[in-house]
Amino acid sequence: IREDLKIDLILQQSGYQEVDDVAQAILGIIKEHGGKVVVTDKSPPDDIYCLFGVSKKVFKKAIGALYKKRIIRIDPSGISLVS
Repeated sequence: IREDLKIDLILQQSGYQEVDDVAQAILGIIKEHGGKVVVTDKSPPDDIYCLFGVSKKVFKKAIGALYKKRIIRIDPSGISLVS
């Protein structure tokens, strides 16, 4: 509860659990699109939300986690699965 007596409410899990869940969802969508999507971390927030249903900030955290695990490759033309 804030000082102005309003409540801040978040409908998503916070922390790493949220990133893991979103990362798995993003991975599934990439697989559904044949292993490549034309959205990157430089794409407009509306494009990211339209395809993945998450904010650009959460998207960047999730693809960062997938990239560190070497599951995806990020190119200027899009994101693809590592063979």
